[in-house]
Amino acid sequence: MPYGVRRGIKAPGEYGFGDLAALGLSSAGGIFAALATDFSQKGENSALYKINEWVVAAGRNFGAGDMPLWGVALGLVGFGAVSIFYFQPLTRLGAFARGFGLLAAAMTATPTDLVSGIQGASQLLQPLQPAAYIEETSLNPEGEAVGATQTVYREGEVRAFAVQAVRPGARYEVLLTIKFPNGAPRNIQDMVKRDQLRGRLLNEATKETFNLFQSAGGSVETKGDTIVIRAGVPAKAKEATLWVRIEAEGSAIEMQSAKATLGKSLAWTVVMRPSKTPLAIQRLGKSYWF
Repeated sequence: MPYGVRRGIKAPGEYGFGDLAALGLSSAGGIFAALATDFSQKGENSALYKINEWVVAAGRNFGAGDMPLWGVALGLVGFGAVSIFYFQPLTRLGAFARGFGLLAAAMTATPTDLVSGIQGASQLLQPLQPAAYIEETSLNPEGEAVGATQTVYREGEVRAFAVQAVRPGARYEVLLTIKFPNGAPRNIQDMVKRDQLRGRLLNEATKETFNLFQSAGGSVETKGDTIVIRAGVPAKAKEATLWVRIEAEGSAIEMQSAKATLGKSLAWTVVMRPSKTPLAIQRLGKSYWF
């Protein structure tokens, strides 16, 4: 079908290769403009980060590596370039507007990735409760056990097993120390507002994510060249792997993991490495999956 049929232009060859290339670049430019606006204005709430999470999750299902943020952005720009063959804009201005509007609509439909602040550590570490359960084995007339178990019990015999259950409200105690060799930020909230400081904590077992620099009962203090965070992370099991990602202007982005255990305080130290690369450029090179 010749390009432009949907707009009533049916003559074959109406649009040459140069025209199609110009329209494709204009549409890609519209996508890029929408991406740049969303990335620079919305900070952590940018839809680009959420799309990156989806792409990483899909890639892991197929055994692929984690795609960085720039790869997702490049894919969206490429999608804008080839979308002209479906929407068939007639002018470069129309192609640009179509690309910009297409991505704006997609970003509006993308859910905002809001996370809660770190919780307090005052009601941490509820002890493990022994919870008993009883297992009975049915016997057939010959006295043989029937059912899933292969163990033969005497008639009427029962056995009890003690299991470890985590009481509701239990939390892992986390003492996170973030060291800045060039000096810790003095006004944390101002840096957060200017998008120069970010921090996320993920409980890999529950997929819950928390904002390290937003308190919902936890404490965040600056001491010399360090930021000390005391928090309680809701627990569903005796052990879990926790992840942190810390981004600060003047430092390289750090992402680390550690094992947390109920009943033990996790003393976790992260040392930030000085970097002259602007934070926005560093973010484009990272893969965001939490």
